[in-house]
Amino acid sequence: MLLLDASPAACNAGVRPGMTATAARSLVPSLALVEQNPEAELADFEALAAALGQFSPRVHLDLPRAILLDTSGCERLFGSETALAVQASASVERLGYTLRTGLAGNATAAYALALSGAGQLDDAPVAALRVEASDLAHFAALGLRTIGQLTAQPLESLPSRFSNLLLTRLRELRGELPEEFPAFRQPEIVAESLQFEGPTDRHDTLLFALRRLAVALEERLTALAAGALALEVSLRASEGEPVKFALALTRPTRESRSLAALLLGRFESVDTGERWFEGIEARVPLLGTIQPPQRDLFSSRDHGADRALGELVDELTGRLGGNAVVRAELTHDPRPERAFAWQPFELGAAPFRRAAPRPATMFEPHEVEVECDEAGKPLRWQNGGRSSSLIAQPVERVHFGWWIGDGAERDYFGVQDDAGARWWLMRRGDGWFIVGAF
Repeated sequence: MLLLDASPAACNAGVRPGMTATAARSLVPSLALVEQNPEAELADFEALAAALGQFSPRVHLDLPRAILLDTSGCERLFGSETALAVQASASVERLGYTLRTGLAGNATAAYALALSGAGQLDDAPVAALRVEASDLAHFAALGLRTIGQLTAQPLESLPSRFSNLLLTRLRELRGELPEEFPAFRQPEIVAESLQFEGPTDRHDTLLFALRRLAVALEERLTALAAGALALEVSLRASEGEPVKFALALTRPTRESRSLAALLLGRFESVDTGERWFEGIEARVPLLGTIQPPQRDLFSSRDHGADRALGELVDELTGRLGGNAVVRAELTHDPRPERAFAWQPFELGAAPFRRAAPRPATMFEPHEVEVECDEAGKPLRWQNGGRSSSLIAQPVERVHFGWWIGDGAERDYFGVQDDAGARWWLMRRGDGWFIVGAF
């Protein structure tokens, strides 16, 4: 086995990429080796690229080494290019990675700075230009060690033995030719996963993994300027089917603190038995737009209280289930004992019924003559010796128990006459009455 890379501590002990595992362990007997997993590396790169979409809509990948952001025009949203780079670095480090960044006027220069870790482009080694090995050998023979020394040479003076790639890199470095990289597209479904180093049944390990996934989901959702309206979690078992659970949210949420509280609360009610797990995945199957609350100078509404109530409902729903967290909603039934119904706080519940609009003015009913169509809808009336056509709104029926009698059933219509006045009409049996005005 050959070493592809080594940590700084291993390099300080003499370990170098390209060594055999046996040679490396002869220098550092306690050296820990991790087998390369290209599929996992690709998944990590794509997850990082998706999270970095919050800093630029133009994200490019050069696998397996770099992620490039075209930040042209984005710096004003973060204060400056430097501030943007600092926040992007903090976002990646928050996800548990270390990185080197490069900020320059073109991709090739930024790439060279990131690979070398140099503060100035002229001080970066020529190897940071990603050229052929034969070019590096010629540089060593000529004593050209830094990019500054190389760019000081005119292009036409370079010997013909250098590759075409070197000439292309120099033109790209000077901004004369753009360097192209594959563009990254955000996936349709937001998902994050963690693979354990080995199967585990430890409860604290699973809780830690859920918290890490909540942080990763926040970065992804921030990049999409969206929040989660539903969450799905799958625990990949060593044997048998995965253990899955899901929860719905009453409002779009993307803060890792809230997501972690929801996931952990729901997980407490999941029976994992004596099973061992190899990894965990969290998905957001449904997204919602997060709109910042608009300030109203003349409103006493407390948006902080609304948010706290939403967080409480989400947590209780996750722990107890959607049918266990309810609220009272008005119904059309006039009887006090049936004037409300319990409705759950959960996504996808049937729309709450609202009481029909009531008139602003009520008065003693007085009878009028009304002409109706075949369906019983009022068309014209005789009111105070004046005949008018009517425009009728949907009917509202009020009725009581059968023991009260048929005469207790009433139909109410909102109507508008030719003069534009709006009235509330009541039909009881065969009689019509005016009982209010809007």
